[in-house]
Amino acid sequence: MSQKKAAIYHFTDGSQKRPIVNQKQIFRLTEFAKSRGFEVAEVFCDKSLFRYQRTEFDRFMSECNQFDALIAKDFYHISKNTMKSMSILKQLRDKGLEVHTPDNGSFVWSTAPFNKSLKVATYTCHLATPKEMEEVFQLRQDIFKAFTEKKTDWKITDQFSDMTLHQRDGEQHELQKLIANRDKYDLLLVQNLNDIHWRTSNFCRIREALELDIYSLQDGYLEFC
Repeated sequence: MSQKKAAIYHFTDGSQKRPIVNQKQIFRLTEFAKSRGFEVAEVFCDKSLFRYQRTEFDRFMSECNQFDALIAKDFYHISKNTMKSMSILKQLRDKGLEVHTPDNGSFVWSTAPFNKSLKVATYTCHLATPKEMEEVFQLRQDIFKAFTEKKTDWKITDQFSDMTLHQRDGEQHELQKLIANRDKYDLLLVQNLNDIHWRTSNFCRIREALELDIYSLQDGYLEFC
C-alpha cells in the first residue's frame, strides 16, 4: 500500500530578518506530517499576511485532489475568520482530505448523537440593546428548546448569552461562566460557530478551554478530540 501524501501550507510576513524561523516551522510541520504517517509531497508557502496575496493557498486549493491531507500550523492559517475556515475545511473533507495541525489538533465533523441522553448548555452571543438582546435570547431559547424536544433526547440544563460587538477578551462574561462550569455538560449547543468567536484563533482557544463537543444548528456536529 502506497503511503498517503500530504501537502504543507504555511504563510509568513515576508520579512527577510528572521528566515530561519520560517525554515524551522516548515521543518516542524514536516516532522509532524511524518509522525501522522504522511509523506510530504509538496510545500505551499505564501510570503504575505494578506489573504488577497496568498496565491500559494489558492494554488493548493486548485490542486488539492492530488493529496490525502493538508498539514498546517493551526486553523488560523486556513482563514482568520471562523466561518470561512470551517467552510474551507468542509470543502476539503468533501474532497476526501484530512486536515491536521500541531497547535489545534484536528476537527472531526460527524453524525450528531441525537438519540443519546445528553446534558446540554446553550450559548448565544449577539450585538443588541438590552431590550433587543432579551428578545433575541428568548427567541434562541425557543428555537433551542423546540429543536432538542423534537429532534433529540438531549436535555437543556443551562442557557448563557452575551451582548458584545467585537467579542474582545473580557467582554463575554457568560461564556467564561460556561467554561468554568463545563464539567456539568456533555454538549454545547449554538446557532452558529461565530457565536463562540468570529476569529478562528480565538474560537480554537475557547474550544480547547471548553473541552466539549459542539452542535451548531447551522454547521453541524463538531466533536472535541
